[in-house]
Amino acid sequence: MTTSRVIIVGDKVAERFGQHLKFVAEKDARRIFMRALNRGGDQARTQVRRSLVRQTGIVYGKIRQAVTEDRATPNNLAYSLIAVGEETNLSLFGARQGKRGVSAAPWRMRRVFKGTFIVPTYGGRVFKRTTNERGPLEALFGPNIAREMMRSPTINEWDQVGPFVLNRVEHELMRLFNR
Repeated sequence: MTTSRVIIVGDKVAERFGQHLKFVAEKDARRIFMRALNRGGDQARTQVRRSLVRQTGIVYGKIRQAVTEDRATPNNLAYSLIAVGEETNLSLFGARQGKRGVSAAPWRMRRVFKGTFIVPTYGGRVFKRTTNERGPLEALFGPNIAREMMRSPTINEWDQVGPFVLNRVEHELMRLFNR
């Protein structure tokens, strides 16, 4: 099982709004950072999940189960995405048995895996023989969600979070000062 983490930390925000934060209590400042990080992180999480669907070909529901978040709190000003995933069998990618082998579309690219077959008693998973005899069998795998999250273009979705979080901190400060 592979696990990946991507973290947003609010250090750049403190540098930009240092003068305004002098007039705000530490408790309020932490709450402002927390709200901004969570809002920006939630939006980035959605974009990362959508990008993973486009990148891997795995349905959104499976991606949603595998990619979870650890939200910021006033004591821990960090938002992180956690992707837990094992290797995905080719059966998740519209596998169809053909004469020459199984046709499946991992990474959104349909192709025929020669000499492979679907075993219905093992949940419709795709296998190939490792020798000329009946056994042993080897399962065929597609993308791993945790590894794919750390590759481009999905990892690039995090680049868009920084400016949004800075604008969100400004919005939260204005909200506090306009009370």
